[in-house]
Amino acid sequence: MNGSAAQENCNCYTLTPDIVAQSGSVWNVNKISLVNSFDYKFDVFLGCENDAGADGVVFVLQPVSVSVGTTGGGLGYENVTPSIGVAIDTWQNSINSDPSEDHIAIHRNGDINHNSVNNLAGPVSALANGANIEDCQFHSLRIRWEAVSKKLSAQVDGVDRVEATIDLVKDVFGNDPMV
Repeated sequence: MNGSAAQENCNCYTLTPDIVAQSGSVWNVNKISLVNSFDYKFDVFLGCENDAGADGVVFVLQPVSVSVGTTGGGLGYENVTPSIGVAIDTWQNSINSDPSEDHIAIHRNGDINHNSVNNLAGPVSALANGANIEDCQFHSLRIRWEAVSKKLSAQVDGVDRVEATIDLVKDVFGNDPMV
């Protein structure tokens, strides 16, 4: 754990408290092999503050470090390389070509600009109905990697939101499957 992240009594983590200018991360210290498929499911709570809240969360795979990337608009992921990230972004940063609604996207190498070649999928609305995801509710986030088809995908509340077909091992991690 880094920054303001804290483990709670519910087999869960709080990445940041509802306080201005916080950042936090939680990393699995055990590497996984991208030769194998995976299917991870999380419950995410993105707060209750639409206008006063910020910035979002990112599910990141990377082999190098357990630190936090650029905070704020960088979502703790910006400049983490090599990496792949599935971001739920709840704050519009025009410098990154963010849409106005809460959105989800797949990014490569800590580059969160949606006009970049490293923006692999999205942005699309985080919730299928386009509603605000900072709604005081838990939402299910499912991240799947299909090793044979080389497809990375994300669902929010059981609805497909983004997917990218990319050889993560070759095109992101320099032929090293361990992340």
